[in-house]
Amino acid sequence: MMYEGSERRSTESDIKQLASQLQSLHSDVTEIKMAMKDLAAAITKLALVEERQSNANQAQERAFAAIERIEQRLMALEKQAPLNSQAQRWVERGVIATVAAVLVFAWGKLTGKG
Repeated sequence: MMYEGSERRSTESDIKQLASQLQSLHSDVTEIKMAMKDLAAAITKLALVEERQSNANQAQERAFAAIERIEQRLMALEKQAPLNSQAQRWVERGVIATVAAVLVFAWGKLTGKG
C-alpha cells in the first residue's frame, strides 16, 4: 500500500516525531543509568561509613569495659588503703623500737653497765 499526498507527509512527520521521542527516551535512559551509578557509589560509601562507625562503637565499648575494670581495681585499693596505712605505722613503730633497743644496748655496752 502506497501513501500519496498528505497521508505520506503525515506518516513522515509521525516517523520524525517518533524518532524525536525515541531520542529523548534514549537520553532519559542514559541519565537514569548515570544516576544509578551515582547511587551505587553513594551506597558503597554509606556502607563504609557504617562499618567505620560500627568499629568505633566496638572500640568505645572496649574502652568503657576497661575503664570499668580499672574503677573496680581502684575501689579495691582504696578499701585496702587504711589497712596499708595501719600496717605501715606498725612497721615504723617496730623499726623505731628496734633502733631504740639497739641504742639502749649499745649505750649500756659503752657506759659499761651492760
